[in-house]
Amino acid sequence: MPSSSDGPGETAVEAARPVPEPEPPAEGSAGSAERAAERAGGGEPPAAAAAGSPSPAGRRRGSGGDRLVGIDVARGLAVLGMFVVHVGLGWTLASGDNALYGLVSGRSAALFALLAGVSIALLSGGPSPKEGKDMGVALWRVVIRGLIMLPVGTLLTMMGTPVSVILAYYAVFFVLAAPLMSERWKIVAGTAAVLGVVGPVISFYLRRLEDGGPLERPVRAINSADPLVAWSGDGVVNFLLTGAYPAITWMPFVLAGLAIGRLQLRRTKVQAALVGVGAAIAAVAYTASWFALEVLGGRERLEASFTPEAAAEHGGATSVGQALDEGFSGTVPVNDWAWLLVPTGHSGTPFEVFGAGGVAIAVLGLCLLAAPYLGWAVYPLASVGALALTTYVGHILVIALAESGWVDGTPLAFVSDRLAMTVLLGSLVFATGWRLLVRRRGPLEGPLHWVSMWAAKRIP
Repeated sequence: MPSSSDGPGETAVEAARPVPEPEPPAEGSAGSAERAAERAGGGEPPAAAAAGSPSPAGRRRGSGGDRLVGIDVARGLAVLGMFVVHVGLGWTLASGDNALYGLVSGRSAALFALLAGVSIALLSGGPSPKEGKDMGVALWRVVIRGLIMLPVGTLLTMMGTPVSVILAYYAVFFVLAAPLMSERWKIVAGTAAVLGVVGPVISFYLRRLEDGGPLERPVRAINSADPLVAWSGDGVVNFLLTGAYPAITWMPFVLAGLAIGRLQLRRTKVQAALVGVGAAIAAVAYTASWFALEVLGGRERLEASFTPEAAAEHGGATSVGQALDEGFSGTVPVNDWAWLLVPTGHSGTPFEVFGAGGVAIAVLGLCLLAAPYLGWAVYPLASVGALALTTYVGHILVIALAESGWVDGTPLAFVSDRLAMTVLLGSLVFATGWRLLVRRRGPLEGPLHWVSMWAAKRIP
């Protein structure tokens, strides 16, 4: 079961407020432009989200002015979805299944990726994109953050937890999104839509050529020379094509978020439009997939061609029904093109891209609409979203600790005995306490912001 497949989006976004905080020293033209962008509707990539306290206005005053708490709430929901997949948060049905797993598998990670794109847009000016040197600084900040995420993600993967760590993949997402930061939102949205259809098809046929075909030896040679593969098992081929979050099928989420981040996200009409458009996209995608599978004979074809060997490296399902219920590990088998018709989580098909992407867009719109009316009620959830990078890395470390057995028979035995509750409550309490007491960027978000800003300003 691909229970390890939902990961965080180190490029997710922002938060809320009641007591204004003092403005930090001016950071030059790039810094002032960044604060203007944040006031316009956002803030920084997920790992760089800063602290604050919520207010009924649904905005936060932090390191760069008022920011939309709804984005942090959406990220917080994605984190909770990640906990469902990674540590079994939820409740068990009579069948023995987690009641929440099917709801969030694949979709929480898609929401993270969408918010990563929103964050990139807000960091570079939001609805009023930066120009000239300011855009250059923003672009390099995104690239540098990606370069920092690569070793962090690799180290977490090397720990050997049952989680498919997404941070190293984010490095690739950031670098690939950077060239489109200055494009008009309609062009970016169109690119996301086209890639959402074409990317999965190209992925399928390239992997088919790699599976015992003419690309097998070149791919093997690349992997044998890739130090990341030797260290963690995840390298450039996985990042682009064959891994848990391959860029060829995950960039549509990021680019859709980049386009959305260029809109006037504070406007109620825009927020409502996100809900309606997202829900419509998801409904069409899931309905079309059902029709293709159940009415046009797609499922019957898969039943006839299914073999456990073909599914072994794609989630390990022993039947078509199990594969559709439990999902995949990032890609579908290549023994039959009909696998491209499934909408299941982490399948990387056009129907999953548009289905999960539509849900993510609708959830973001709902969070933007509702957060201003919920005030302090969503503060803990928004706090987790604001400290997304710290929360993500922290929960991986807790899982590794529980897996190690070091705490068994000690006063900390509850970590492994009650792993889901430990991760949930630990994240909520730590994130909320940090934002209330420290009122600054998180322990990992702060250094990421400072290093990327310092380096980006010194690149000609």
